[in-house]
Order: sequence, then structure tokens, then C-alpha cells
Amino acid sequence: MKKPCPEDVILQFVIEQIHDGHFEHVEALGFSWEQIRFLEGLPSRDLHALFNFAERFISLRIDIDQAQSQIAIARVAEQQRLRETQQALLRAGAPRQLMIELFGWTATYYRDQRRFLGLDGDLPKGGRPRTPTPEEEDQILLCWEQSADRSLPERYLETAQAVQVSVRQVRRTLERRACPVEAGAVMRPPQREMAPAAPARRGS
Repeated sequence: MKKPCPEDVILQFVIEQIHDGHFEHVEALGFSWEQIRFLEGLPSRDLHALFNFAERFISLRIDIDQAQSQIAIARVAEQQRLRETQQALLRAGAPRQLMIELFGWTATYYRDQRRFLGLDGDLPKGGRPRTPTPEEEDQILLCWEQSADRSLPERYLETAQAVQVSVRQVRRTLERRACPVEAGAVMRPPQREMAPAAPARRGS
């Protein structure tokens, strides 16, 4: 039995495009109109036999741009790290407003992401989070200062993990102590477009 090869994949694509009526896609690959009409009317049995000769009349060349591939891989890896950080923040109890400020999320997206992670039942039922003890607050502030070189999302997460409190409690402590957080920020929510002001009415 003949082993599958890349040429078979191309030929299969050609056949599918012809049957779907996308003749221009097949012409772009170099097939003439006469060849397209021939393949269109070829019975299934003969089409199967044609695959045995695909390597003889189809050649495949792949050119990989190493520089661009590295850029693409780096971007995908960065997105993966960002997604992992976001999910870790949610699992650590990050409040909705914080995720909106850090990543430009909407309330609906925040809810959907929590639901995706199975955190629906962990949503607060109202009221403020438990205030950390004075000892916990001191540890939170210390860890916060020690992680000043980290991005703001990582700073929140690492502080919460180090002190073994929730991100919500870290946020609460920083608000109570009026600690600046802007210096560690590396990402901002997208600016919303302001609606144009209504024209002033002329006096009658």
C-alpha cells in the first residue's frame, strides 16, 4: 500500500476545490482549464489511481522564514504566559475591577472566564473581603515592594501566593494603605472612545 505523501494532500485539496466550484484556487496552483475539466469528470475509481502518480506531476517546496517563525513563536509563547497568568489570578481570587484595569476585560468576559475555569460558585456574595490581619498586611506590603521589578499582574499574583492570601485581599490592603501601583504596570486597558458632544441648540 502506498504511503501518504504531501503531494497526495495537495491533490486531495485540488479535487475538493474543483468539486466545490472553486476553480480559481486550482488555477492559482498552475492547473490548466483543460486539466481542471478532466479532473472534474474523472470517476472515483480513476481518481484513486491518480493518487499513485501524484509524486510524478506535483512537486512541493516549503520555504520557512526563520526570523519570522521565531517572532511568531515568541508571540504565541507570550500569549500563552499571559493566559496562564490571567487564569492564575482568577483562581487566586482576583476581583472583577482589577482584571478590567489590568487587561481591559469587560464584566461579561470576566464572568465567562470564571465560568470556564469552574469558579462560578466562588463568586463573592456581596460585602467586602475579609480584612487581612496586621501581620498579613505587613507581609503583603513587604512582598509588594520586593516584587517591584515584576509586571503588575505578576506582582499581584506573587504577593498573594507568598503571603497565602487572595488577590482580592492584596488589592484591599494596597487600597487601605494607599500604596501606589502604577509604577509596576506594564499593560493598560484600552482607551474607550468618547461619544461626540451633542451640538448646542440655537436660541429661538
